[in-house]
Amino acid sequence: MACRTKLEPHLTPAELKEGYRTATDRAVRCHFQALWLISQGSTQQEAGEIVGYTQRWVQEIVKRYNADGPEALRDRRHEHAGASRALAAEGERELKEALRARPADGGVWTSRKTAAWISRHLGRKVSTTSGWRTLRRLGETPKRPRPRHKNSDPEAKEGFKEAAAGASGRSRGAAPRRGGGDLGDG
Repeated sequence: MACRTKLEPHLTPAELKEGYRTATDRAVRCHFQALWLISQGSTQQEAGEIVGYTQRWVQEIVKRYNADGPEALRDRRHEHAGASRALAAEGERELKEALRARPADGGVWTSRKTAAWISRHLGRKVSTTSGWRTLRRLGETPKRPRPRHKNSDPEAKEGFKEAAAGASGRSRGAAPRRGGGDLGDG
């Protein structure tokens, strides 16, 4: 038989139940429910099965509650700032100016070229994804060069352009139809 978990008396079982019933955040509600179930005599495993957590995570919730009280039940995921930006504000200003001109190879600014520019600026490798995110944050759209078929003939392409330029450019449309406007005429 599993041993029962000891909860510090920060809150009474009735207060744990009230916290479970009134919490607006789903994670906090599950934390309160797990603790309330344990205060009612359930094991960590049983409480975890009811709220959808592993026994190990319920153990972590109990540990935090016993150490810091009800304040420890908050959802800590909201406190994570996330990854830092590849470039600081000054670097983004410099990149914005660089984006006004063509890249060094004369093509268009792609995510890969932006990442290479950032890598040279920082002196460390930066992923293509960081290049894409930085371009989007600056209000730019990563460009993609038009596809070129590997077997294309540049001379035939020029000949097509010249022939298209010499055409009148307007279609004559469909030939006029005979008959009246009624469906039965023909």
